[in-house]
Amino acid sequence: MTTSIDVESVARALADPAGLERLRRRHREEARADLDRIHPTWLVRALQDESPAVRSVVAAHGPEGLGRALPSAGGLPAPDRPPHPEVLTWVLSLWAERLVGGSDRDDHPPVIAALTRTSPREAYRLWRGVGLVKSALAREGGGPGWVEERLGKPSPETRVWAARDAAAVARSGVTGIRGAALLGLVTAFRLLPACEPFVMRWALQRLPYPIVRQARGVAPQSSRPSPAVLRLEGLILKTAWDRVDREGRILTPHPAPAARSDDER
Repeated sequence: MTTSIDVESVARALADPAGLERLRRRHREEARADLDRIHPTWLVRALQDESPAVRSVVAAHGPEGLGRALPSAGGLPAPDRPPHPEVLTWVLSLWAERLVGGSDRDDHPPVIAALTRTSPREAYRLWRGVGLVKSALAREGGGPGWVEERLGKPSPETRVWAARDAAAVARSGVTGIRGAALLGLVTAFRLLPACEPFVMRWALQRLPYPIVRQARGVAPQSSRPSPAVLRLEGLILKTAWDRVDREGRILTPHPAPAARSDDER
């Protein structure tokens, strides 16, 4: 599997034994996905271009639960004979090559921590909270008092910007608390491009693939946001995270800013 490690990272790591060890660890972890931490819908997607025979073998001998997910994605033929042991070994070794591994040991940005260090229920609460904060910024009369206390009164430009995101979610047809969570994920998709590509893919695998596809379709398809927009989105994420944490609805606090390691400078 190809990883995100580039020539410049290798050159920097060669001058630093500790950095070289970090590089080796990251390569190992990126190249081997932890299937227990990947949503089953991504496993189904990884198999979508494989032959029916390969899908049947992986469903029968692969990760627990995948066999139940695959039939719902199009059905599987019943194998007429047991697979050859050598073929089985190759299939089980290669079918997941499109999936990405990662490590919680690195000092990741808050958006990555939000996706990888929370349970599914906590993640839903957090992204819904992010959506509620952005909705408050979009409203003419303002939202809950605690939002204005943290972020101040939004400028007309900020209100128009936030309302544009809220309108995009409304056009998707998702409403209510699910709409708020989808609006929160728009913030995630603004912050994620600033992260390393493989780290971003690793984090997104924690969410159901249909939700990722839906959020990607709603998020603005543009170049990387300006530093000012990224700062505002980061503040929105932190405001919602602190609120959910204060209410006791998430176990992981917002991560404090960390110094960048030598191989990330």
